[in-house]
Amino acid sequence: MLIRNYLVFIIFLCLRFAVGQEPGEYKPSPHTTGILENGMHYYIVHNENPANRVSFYFAQNVGSVLEEDGQLGLAHFLEHMAFNGTKHFEDKKMIKYLEKNGIKFGTEINAFTDYDETVYSIRRVPAGNEKLLDSILLILHDWSGDLLLTNEEIDNERGVVREELRTRNKPDKRASDKVESQGLLTGSRYAERNPAGKVEIINNFEYQELRDYYKKWYRPDLQAVVIVGDIDEKEVEKKVKKMFSPIPLRDNLPERKVYNIPVNDDFSYVVATDKELGHPTLEYYIKHPVDPSLTEKEELEKNLNNQICNSIFSQRLQAIGNLPGSPVLMANFSITNLVRPLDVLKISAQPKKDSLLPALKFMATELRRFVLYGATPTEFERTRSAIMGQLQHSINEGENRGSDLIALNIYKTFFKNKPLASHQWRQQYKLSYLADFQNKDLIKYMRKYYTPRGNVIGISGSDTITYPPGEKVLKVLKEAGKSTPQPYKEIKYDKKLRLLTLPGSEIVKKEKLKGIDAHKYTLSNGARVTLFPTPYKTGQILFSAISPGGRSLLDQSLLSNSLFATVVASESGLANLGKQELINSGEVSSVKVQLEDYEELLTGNSNMPNAEKLFKGIYLTFTAPGFDNDALEITRQGLERLLTVIKSNVQSDFTDSLKLAKNNYSNREVLLNKELLDKLTIEKAEAVYKDRIRNASDFDFVFVGDMDTGELLSLVKKYIGSIPGDHSHETPFDHKIKPDKRIEKVYMSRPMQNPQATVNLYFTGSLKYSVKNELIVNMIGQLLSKRYLERIREEEGGTYGVKVTATLNFVPEESFGINVRFNCNPAKTERLVQIVYEDMKKLSYQLNNDELLQIKNNLKKEIDERKELNNYWMEKLVRSIRTRTQVLKTKEDVKMIEGITEADIRKMASLINRNAGVVEGVLMPSTKDLKK
Repeated sequence: MLIRNYLVFIIFLCLRFAVGQEPGEYKPSPHTTGILENGMHYYIVHNENPANRVSFYFAQNVGSVLEEDGQLGLAHFLEHMAFNGTKHFEDKKMIKYLEKNGIKFGTEINAFTDYDETVYSIRRVPAGNEKLLDSILLILHDWSGDLLLTNEEIDNERGVVREELRTRNKPDKRASDKVESQGLLTGSRYAERNPAGKVEIINNFEYQELRDYYKKWYRPDLQAVVIVGDIDEKEVEKKVKKMFSPIPLRDNLPERKVYNIPVNDDFSYVVATDKELGHPTLEYYIKHPVDPSLTEKEELEKNLNNQICNSIFSQRLQAIGNLPGSPVLMANFSITNLVRPLDVLKISAQPKKDSLLPALKFMATELRRFVLYGATPTEFERTRSAIMGQLQHSINEGENRGSDLIALNIYKTFFKNKPLASHQWRQQYKLSYLADFQNKDLIKYMRKYYTPRGNVIGISGSDTITYPPGEKVLKVLKEAGKSTPQPYKEIKYDKKLRLLTLPGSEIVKKEKLKGIDAHKYTLSNGARVTLFPTPYKTGQILFSAISPGGRSLLDQSLLSNSLFATVVASESGLANLGKQELINSGEVSSVKVQLEDYEELLTGNSNMPNAEKLFKGIYLTFTAPGFDNDALEITRQGLERLLTVIKSNVQSDFTDSLKLAKNNYSNREVLLNKELLDKLTIEKAEAVYKDRIRNASDFDFVFVGDMDTGELLSLVKKYIGSIPGDHSHETPFDHKIKPDKRIEKVYMSRPMQNPQATVNLYFTGSLKYSVKNELIVNMIGQLLSKRYLERIREEEGGTYGVKVTATLNFVPEESFGINVRFNCNPAKTERLVQIVYEDMKKLSYQLNNDELLQIKNNLKKEIDERKELNNYWMEKLVRSIRTRTQVLKTKEDVKMIEGITEADIRKMASLINRNAGVVEGVLMPSTKDLKK
């Protein structure tokens, strides 16, 4: 422990001296900013991360808090209408034009509405297409004041918005809304201005009401244009001035009022129960008004204090919560902004069964202890040093931040009505501030938030549970608030990691992979290791290991334990160290282990200075996994809580029935229920793990990133070479659980608080695997997604969104799988299911080149954006191992995309329609709920 404390101190000293020059006085951003005569702000930033891309944001200092009583939901509705006809892009022409250029609706074209703001975005636009960039400026111009808002489009969108509200109206959302409106926001305008609005208003507002709201609040003095990307700032500024300066600022406009939230003097207690919620969640808040007058330096100090406190106290709660006898399964802490005028101190916890009041006492007492004494020296220095290291790295990287992250910071600054500061100055100031930051400063900051005013306790859970009365809850808070607990003594973990002598292995074969500059090495123990050094991200090495087999090779008696064997192992630690001992030792990097139906997969990440820690983790994950009964009990308690949540969900029986139908009602399909929990044993969990995670010769190990190949190979030989390998190779077993070639219907009804239908259709059948076929199936999925968006969402107003996933599987047999899922108005279910089948069949004979071109352009654009990301190449390498195919060069991928024809799509769609077996699942509300 003394050595570890000394090392932390040395690291801190190094960073302290690395601070260098003081940041000096405030420095504004060197980028192009300004305010037009009509009041519109603009921010233009040249940034080459990613290269050859530009992101456009249009920020409105307008949100639902400005709605009148009869307008609830119009701010959000107006956001939808911005994509449904403008002066220069009527109807859906805007979306069609952008998608034709490879910019995808929903991911790269989007918007959000909150209480105080509305933000539109068109992201990752190719920078070399000047005509496209000019057109997007025109779109932003139209959003400012030229939406058409036709009667027909308004009526069409009512159904879409109504279905969005239906989809989002989930039990946890209903509960959190109640805690916010009756506890945190009570007494303010915010309590009655949830951005979602009210369905009755969405259904019935007059057309002119929306137009009046738009005219009143969408105006240049409340708007900002944010453009970040690979551009010439001055040239773009000229275009912005020319495009947006003529927009008039009308006379006699209403003031954009600022609304505050009162801080209650008395204690507030809100219990939000719901038939569809399970085990309760406990939340303890202290409200704190935001001070809008803070300077840039004070804002930075506040954010740093939040970051330090959040990190230290959350880690402490996690460590204490994991101890035997703790009344909580997990707990977390944060000081964060809830809405623009209100910050909250928040502790949330998942109490163990029948432990609500003990959990609250635990939360309140630990908060009191942290407020009185702050952090231990080790906690404090460890966290401060880590943050200072991150800041120094950010300074070294300079302006090399993602364009969308830069844009986020800009529009948040705009909403605060603050000047834009230099990124380098901000990081330097934070580093300088932290260098002199002490535990007494942390305590002082916490005491500012820890007040007897504004206390709110929120509990959300099942309506079958009896909750403690308010007076008992208040008594716990008062007793904790008057207590004087002893200072926290950090749990000491003095044990050292024990490693046996490692025999290692030599390299017996080296081969270069075709297509990329990567090499595969075979060790004498049979392990195959691929190294792909890249220049894409400094200080990042990604790791994966994959082996065929998975649960398919397990005996039936072990299947129940197979679902959670890796979880128990993770909770148990490695070698002679438990989980928390392992974390505190800092000697080993964590490796995630996944046991799937037909494979085993390990993943992790590191950098060269810490690479040996990752290799230790890999070696011990194979050779010395921990399995202890405490870890099993923690896992079981977590699963028991999860089970109550699942079983209270109206969709749980439906989901289980679909799983069984998709797997032909095989007895190998394991469902989470009480019987499964009763079968969990430490012996069987360990047996499962050691049966599947062993034998280095059956695994392919892959490393991608910023590496010293020679140094990494030494670690490969030492650690991976020491994992036992018997030179055998497994093959997944096909249990023949694919559905028959027929329609299997799963129709159910359940009582619902929020009546809605859920439709889930799964199409599957035999199809030979090839890289080209996989691409075509992917394209079919995207084409179906677009068609369902147009017909089911836009034309029918039947749903908020349709999720389509289309895959081509290599194991256990070569087959396709297409899943179509959406929620909808129960009255439209039959019609919408019919459309799913119709459009699936139409792909066999009806396809136009524009549709296909949009998909191709988006796929090529995605490759261009991801080709310099390590995880992109990791995915390609793992896929090539899984499917035994060659890794294609980027230009070969693009060539293959360009070569796909309409005839290829039609032919594949015909084959799918002929060969598909279908599981048709529909969940409906009970008859009485249909009347709601």
